[in-house]
Formats: sequence, C-alpha cells, structure tokens
Amino acid sequence: MIPKAEWDHRDPALTALEPRTRPVAPGEEIFPGVHALALPGHTAGHTGFVIASHGARLLAFGDALLSSLQIRHPEWSAVTDADPAGSGRRRRGLIAELLRPDTLGFGIHFADVVFGRVRPHGAGDGAVWHPL
Repeated sequence: MIPKAEWDHRDPALTALEPRTRPVAPGEEIFPGVHALALPGHTAGHTGFVIASHGARLLAFGDALLSSLQIRHPEWSAVTDADPAGSGRRRRGLIAELLRPDTLGFGIHFADVVFGRVRPHGAGDGAVWHPL
C-alpha cells in the first residue's frame, strides 16, 4: 500500500513492484473505519490516516508534524519539507482537525510522547500538544 501521489512520483526502478502495490487515494477507506488523509507538503504525496471507531478518532499524521513544537508554531518547517509554505498551510489544517474533542493524535516523531491531544493555548493564542 502506497499513497497514489507518491506512487505517481516513484523512481522508475520501482515499477517492477507494481503487481504487488496498491495505490491509495486521498479519502479512500482502506479498512472499515480507516481512511487515507492527504497531507502534502513534506512530500508531494505524504499521507496520514484517520482511524475512527465508536465516535472517536485517531489521526496518525506521520511526517506532517515532526515536532510537537510545530503545533504551537505551524509555520516552522523542516529542511526536509519539499514545499515549506505548503507544509505550513497543511499543518494549520491538520491542527484544526486535531483540536476536535473526539480526536487523538499519533506523532511518530514525537519521541516518547507519540500519543496526545491538541488543545487551545490561551485565548486565540494557538494550540499545544498534551501527551497522554
């Protein structure tokens, strides 16, 4: 399984893997309750996943957020972001989704605090990561 946008930009040498590859489109349901979420910016086809069950969601955002500091400062991009301006815009949208009360976040790069919730920080002063 690979995001379709990533597959469309693959190295030609990977074409040999095509029979064993399943491209996944943004919004596509992969399994019941698991949907692909387009998060371009870090790479053209970067994809996260939304896992929903019993009125709750887990949003696994991969490389869209590389540090919990980026929740407070979504404009901070990593040197590895292919599109720094686009990744900043995408982070702002992602943070809005993570602010929903029914949503947990999973940040693979968040060291030992990979699971958490995003909560408002003060009156109109951004958001912060609250580890679980």
